[in-house]
Amino acid sequence: MKLNWNFKMWGAIGIVACLLMASGLYLSTTDRDTESVSVLARVNDEGSGIFIKESLGIDLDIHDPENWSGLTFMTPGPSSIQHMILSDIVKDLKLKFAQRGTSSGPNTVYWTQVAPGLMVDYMFTSDKDIDGGIAWEPHFSVALDYNKDGDRCKKVATTDEYNPDHPCCVIAANNTFLGKNEDATQRFLAGYAKSVQWINATLDAGLGSDFEELVEMTINIGTPKADNTDQMLAVTAKKALYNIKFTYELNHGTTTLVDQYVEIMEVYEKLGIIVPEVLTKAGFETSEDFAEHLIQDQYLAEVFDGDGNLKSPEELGYTGGITTVKVAYLAADIHQLALHIGKAKGFFDEYGIHVDLKGPYGAGGDVMNALLSKHADIGFVGSPPVVSSSFNALRS
Repeated sequence: MKLNWNFKMWGAIGIVACLLMASGLYLSTTDRDTESVSVLARVNDEGSGIFIKESLGIDLDIHDPENWSGLTFMTPGPSSIQHMILSDIVKDLKLKFAQRGTSSGPNTVYWTQVAPGLMVDYMFTSDKDIDGGIAWEPHFSVALDYNKDGDRCKKVATTDEYNPDHPCCVIAANNTFLGKNEDATQRFLAGYAKSVQWINATLDAGLGSDFEELVEMTINIGTPKADNTDQMLAVTAKKALYNIKFTYELNHGTTTLVDQYVEIMEVYEKLGIIVPEVLTKAGFETSEDFAEHLIQDQYLAEVFDGDGNLKSPEELGYTGGITTVKVAYLAADIHQLALHIGKAKGFFDEYGIHVDLKGPYGAGGDVMNALLSKHADIGFVGSPPVVSSSFNALRS
């Protein structure tokens, strides 16, 4: 089943405005250019999953409402794509999706916000009333391999089983940086694209020294030990890797990223988070105009030749020297593995780019704050924080 972006998936997200304000996404300065970003590339598709306690003794089907009512799930928060997908699944089951602590009556599935890296321990040690969670990788695979004092988790579904090829993280850049560093931006994207290509080729091979290096990097980036053996740790890391689609393409399939961002804004408008008059006063006649302004595909397009091959540094005009790019990233999130591989393998160096990592940050809102305040030039972040932050930048 494909995720319906047209208002279904955000049943409980009405409180997101308050949460976004609390996380610092509602900013106000006098420099609009400082407070704006552009989306340059995707980072990954898919790469998340839903799990529950094995001790519940139940089976859950994402297409059958039996056993769902009354359960409480952890999510990364209402502004995350994981929360939105779980909300959409629950709405498809004709059930309510409400924050824990609210009184919503029968036929309700509840949610509470917990950082993915803390979910399993929190569920088994701090709050035993929680039944399951939805997390990005590697935390989903870590949950499935968890085995401590008889506590175990079981899989409900991966998010691609509900919505194949759903978007997740993107690369965004501060527009002040872009305006002054067009060539460097293209060379950064070229290094990133080469890293993605290396990862995908390595995963296709599934063995050899490159594969072992990839697994080791995955462990180092953020695969906490689900067992006390290195062998089990590597097994968990491999499962996580194959649950992610690493990419850089902005558009693929039948729905463009512009279409998806328009639908996100339509949902925000219904919730009162986006006011159309703000777009109009800023010079955008429609949400589509704003989405097209936000998503800038020309930088990525320039790094490939007419046959779709990645251009060499020389073909991109590189003649020597190093440009430092400050890049914000999220903690323990292997969706962003290509960033770290590119740095470790020297792919960015080949294109004259020194990546100065900023972070790790705990949430997408923190990455956006870093971008909007110029503490970072480029950031790896989920789409919802990009849309909400960029819209609110228009208020200033």
